[in-house]
Amino acid sequence: MGFASSIKALLHRNGVYPRCWLTGLISYSRYLGYIRPQLRQTTEEEFRVRRQLIARAWEPRQLIAPVGKRILALCPHPDDESIGAGGLLLAHRDLAEIHLVCLCDGAGGGSLESADSNPAALVKARRAEFHKTAVASQAASVQHLDYPDGDIPCSAAAAKRLRLIVHDLRPDVVLLPWFPGGHVDHRHANVLYARACAELEATVLGYEIWSLLEPNAVFDITGHIADKLSLIQNCTSQLRTVVYVRYASGLANVRAYQAALHPLRSGAAEAFLALPNREYCDLVCELFDARGELRHAAGLLPRLASSDALQTVK
Repeated sequence: MGFASSIKALLHRNGVYPRCWLTGLISYSRYLGYIRPQLRQTTEEEFRVRRQLIARAWEPRQLIAPVGKRILALCPHPDDESIGAGGLLLAHRDLAEIHLVCLCDGAGGGSLESADSNPAALVKARRAEFHKTAVASQAASVQHLDYPDGDIPCSAAAAKRLRLIVHDLRPDVVLLPWFPGGHVDHRHANVLYARACAELEATVLGYEIWSLLEPNAVFDITGHIADKLSLIQNCTSQLRTVVYVRYASGLANVRAYQAALHPLRSGAAEAFLALPNREYCDLVCELFDARGELRHAAGLLPRLASSDALQTVK
């Protein structure tokens, strides 16, 4: 027995396992850096809502195209629509009228290859990337509200502005990142939408990006996964900071595995929280205050449990 093996055997006899210790050390640093702050910032009400949604997600319903005639993708940033719901959008190119509305200018995320890049250049680049997504998805319209990254207003004026846009588009399906989304702009986008469009007759499909959701609906994108990844590849300014392509590909495989849409649990899928618009907006407003901060939501769960989440979803 060599020296290293002898040391290893001695450690094991005394209940010391270096590999486990090293793994624990690495994991603990991640816990301190990400998980613990998340737990400290999350209220009991959010955990209660998540548990309730889990209870309704044991058997997610498969969404079948077309899910609607007019689809509005409400994007906090240029790229959210591609990462979160690019497959569904591509599947509806010839089946529905698609509209894209981007809330932020994109100056706060990603980077450019050129050394002399600046916020204005990044905004221009991200707008061009968003235009590529619009072309690929055959969008009927594209609008930019150009709010600064990290500063989507939840004011009455901003709500009125969004309400006028949505009223003109008249969507029957609205896509946006689900409300606890893990990103301040995603949270504020939901609060703004809920304040502006609670009376809309539509279905909301909340998609996942920064945090995984408890899906009650899935959409098969097996035939569109390659094109979805191409959409994400177009967001070159973002790929310099995050490997979104690998993330989206892996998540699509996992969601298809969980949903068992194909033999051997193969394929690719996107997962959604699908709710009637009024129920979705009420849930957002009860969970967040007008500034987009978590608050107590007394009486939330009984009403949520009593409604049919997918009654308007085909």
